[in-house]
Amino acid sequence: MKILDRIALTIFSIIMLLISILILVIIFGWLDLTTIYVLVTKFLADSAMVKTLIAVNCIFILLAIKGIFFESGSSEKENYGDGILLENEDGKLVITKETLISMVNAVVSGFESVKTSQTKVYLDEENNLSIVLTIETTQNTIIKDLSNNLQIRIKEKIKESLDLEVKSIDIRVKNIVETKDNVTSNV
Repeated sequence: MKILDRIALTIFSIIMLLISILILVIIFGWLDLTTIYVLVTKFLADSAMVKTLIAVNCIFILLAIKGIFFESGSSEKENYGDGILLENEDGKLVITKETLISMVNAVVSGFESVKTSQTKVYLDEENNLSIVLTIETTQNTIIKDLSNNLQIRIKEKIKESLDLEVKSIDIRVKNIVETKDNVTSNV
């Protein structure tokens, strides 16, 4: 938030606080409306005060128009909803879901028993990383060992490359396909 926006918001908040307190004081009967009327008419009788009040009101109107119709902040739109934002004193790094999917697919391609795979990456509000991996595997694969090895290797790769912890890796076996060797031996 820019400094002008902060100042405008602070002034607006103070004015709203004072107006709210004044209304409550009037409602509870601690201040009479005639007293307020007398103070305001004396205040408006002085021409210097009226000019000051007009100038302050013009500034408030301009700040209100700026706050309502013009976007504050930098001109660069920052959207990190599609990835994980890592910050340090030197700057920012956004790791997109596509990058994470590519890393998972690179690990999966190293397993010969996985014929096809589909990766989905989920990020919650706290940037916890969850991965759902749907695979097709060969017939003679021990699925429990394969899934355990996949989970370990994917977590290691993401930790090694990005220094991120993976909350969960869910593996779904979509299909078990026959290898070419099994097909020719059955004929």
